[in-house]
Amino acid sequence: MPLLMAYRRTWAIFVFVVLLLPTVGLVAPDLPAPLRTMVAPEARWWVRATERLDPYINQTFGFRGAVLAAHNAYGRALGQTGTDKVLEGKDGALFFKEDMALEQSLGQVRRAAASTGVAEVAERLDGMMRETGGRFAMVVPPNGATVNFELLPDATQRFLSPPTEYDLLGAEMARRHIPFVDLRPILAKAKADGPVQYRIDTHWNRRGALIGFNAAMAAVGRPDLEIDPAEALGPKVAKTTGDLVRLSGRAKADKPDVDYEAKGPFVVPADLTPVEGLLPPPESARDPFPSQAFATGHGGPRILVIGDSNTQHFWTGLLAARASVFGWMHHRYCKFDMEAVRRFRPDILLYVPAERSLPCRR
Repeated sequence: MPLLMAYRRTWAIFVFVVLLLPTVGLVAPDLPAPLRTMVAPEARWWVRATERLDPYINQTFGFRGAVLAAHNAYGRALGQTGTDKVLEGKDGALFFKEDMALEQSLGQVRRAAASTGVAEVAERLDGMMRETGGRFAMVVPPNGATVNFELLPDATQRFLSPPTEYDLLGAEMARRHIPFVDLRPILAKAKADGPVQYRIDTHWNRRGALIGFNAAMAAVGRPDLEIDPAEALGPKVAKTTGDLVRLSGRAKADKPDVDYEAKGPFVVPADLTPVEGLLPPPESARDPFPSQAFATGHGGPRILVIGDSNTQHFWTGLLAARASVFGWMHHRYCKFDMEAVRRFRPDILLYVPAERSLPCRR
């Protein structure tokens, strides 16, 4: 008698293929999914595997985009409103619930690492620029729940309990006499003339990004580098997709969002020249935040931005329009390469972590 009968061999092959799918999914095409914030296990993960390895495993599995989309779609089919990652608000607005972003905007969490820890990093950067005669400023793009607070559910709004971590950071930066831009009142005033923050995505829109850029240039004493919105922003355009849409299990937004056409300085030139060896290399082949540095071929200061996804692509064209050489690298939650700043030799250094990314990580 054969070791495995014919029908058993068929089932054995089927089971083997199923077990192989997660591995194939790591390299096969997939549906769009939220960016991974963990690209490798933390050092010495085996010491506290539950704490140090689980976050990496939870973001690294085959067909991640398809699995997350199916899970969220299933929840919506059962009548769930929102998910464990997304809160549904008014007027089709969606709000991010991870990283304690919602609690942070409401003042329900106040972590020392979000004020004193990040302020110490900013103080070091400010000191480095003072040594070389350059200019420094810290700019913090607010959370969607901070900018679009009025779109939160009424029940959620009642939990507001200032001061928030943003408030505490501003006070700490003032105490240390470090240039700091509180974008909240600036964006609040600008909202009177049009949206500045997506309703279905965790980022600001192009108009908000431009306002943030101009505020940064003013903070470093270079208002001459500000860009006229009429030069960079075209007509309003509809936006039906975004990271919060995907996280909520939708194929598209229930109500279209608003963005602005990119033109002039917002359009990234095709003739930028990469500058190698100044900024750190990618952490891995899958690093979603690789550093970049370019020479533009025209005059202007050398500008380096230490930020995240709010500036990674939103500011590329703007920087190219105003700098002779510009660079961008991720803040890595206070673990970025400080020596890269010395290698780059910027005339202007901007530290731009988003509000929900403020706490330094161990």
